Amino acid sequence: MQLENNNIGEEKNSKNTLSEEAGLQSVFENFIKQLTELNSLTTLGPFTSLMNDPNLNLNTLKEHGNLLLRYQSFLNLYFSRMINAYLLAVNKVSSAIDEKNPDDIRKIIINTFEDVFSSMLQSTDFSINYNNLLNSSIDVIKSYQKIYDSNAVLFRSQQQLSKEEKDLLFYNLYEIKKISLEIKKKLNEKKNE
Repeated sequence: MQLENNNIGEEKNSKNTLSEEAGLQSVFENFIKQLTELNSLTTLGPFTSLMNDPNLNLNTLKEHGNLLLRYQSFLNLYFSRMINAYLLAVNKVSSAIDEKNPDDIRKIIINTFEDVFSSMLQSTDFSINYNNLLNSSIDVIKSYQKIYDSNAVLFRSQQQLSKEEKDLLFYNLYEIKKISLEIKKKLNEKKNE
């Protein structure tokens, strides 16, 4: 009698294990199916631009990155000169205002800042750097325009998803989230056993 009960218990355990594995397998299959459907939606939009001619687009992005680095370096030089001029003016003011009346202090501050910033703005180094900064910002804007123009058709036609495509995208994301939670729950149940 006890042998029969053991056999029945083993059969139930093996059936439970098989049904759990089949359930887990179907959950994984649904997850993969949802990911595949979601992946097919990413072909709508700017991603197709990179697929059309990746070398051309990568070169354009590389050139754009170099322009941004050049712009950043000129911007850093510009700000460092402005900060240095400000600190120089503050040092001159602090050394010149020893126990003077407020009206004289105001005049000293105005005159000192005016002198320091005027000399900075009239220097050839600042003029050259400012000119380079403006030219590099124009180059960056032209680069943005070039990237947009080369991909304008894609941005206009494929960037706009229809309501049905958006609904399908959100539904697929919801399903993926739901399936991943089911997978996590089943894996936790397996761990606890």
